[in-house]
This record gives sequence, structure tokens and C-alpha cells, in this order.
Amino acid sequence: MATKKKTSAGKKRILVVEDEQALREMYAQWLSAKGYEVDTADNGLTGIQKAFHDAPDAVVLDVLLPKKDGFEVLAEIRRNPKTENLPVVILSSLDQDFEQKQGINLGAHLYLVKTTISPEILYDAVEKIMKKG
Repeated sequence: MATKKKTSAGKKRILVVEDEQALREMYAQWLSAKGYEVDTADNGLTGIQKAFHDAPDAVVLDVLLPKKDGFEVLAEIRRNPKTENLPVVILSSLDQDFEQKQGINLGAHLYLVKTTISPEILYDAVEKIMKKG
């Protein structure tokens, strides 16, 4: 079983997997401001490792990532018994129906497009997937 890292005062932990540093820091700041403890990864391989070993409560996942893309990351998360039910929201610049359907079919709880994102939308999405998860 994945080792759950201790969080301060029972805060929920969110893993943000995003290769663009400015976006990664912005999403982390938004979620921290809402009371979440946030961990980050800048590529798909690191994202998988952190999902497996750090046991976050939810993942915010980009699709276009180095080393392993977000769809590969999601597929590996779903194949692992420790993380198969981990709530995941994809947050990507890819906004075609094909990519959105692929993300949902692979097991993402929600698929959001970066051009429409705001702090409130991201927070609401994370809250929604953790209630489902």
C-alpha cells in the first residue's frame, strides 16, 4: 500500500502534474489558497512515481508532458491497484472531442481546457472529483 505522507492539520493533498513551470506554480498557488497541500511534478514519469508513492488525494494532470504523456500517466494510475480509484482531473490545452473522450475513457473524472480555467473552476473541479472518488 502507498505510504501516506503526513499532511498539516489533515489537509487534502493534491498532485499537480504540469511541465510548464509558470502554470504549475499558478495552479499550486490557487489550490494552496483554498487550503490544499500541493505537491508538483514537471513530467509524466515523476507524476506516476509521486502518485504511487506519496498517495495524494487527487491529481490535476496535463496531457502534453515530457517522458510520459498524461494519457500514459492516467493509464498507469488506473492499472495500479493502489491508485486505480484515485480522482484525476485532466487540465489540458488539447480541446478536441477526441482528446476529451480519450481522457474520460481512460478514467479521468473530469477534463478541463486550460483556456477556460480560473481558480474557482479548478477548485470546484477538485472538490467535485474528490466527492466522486
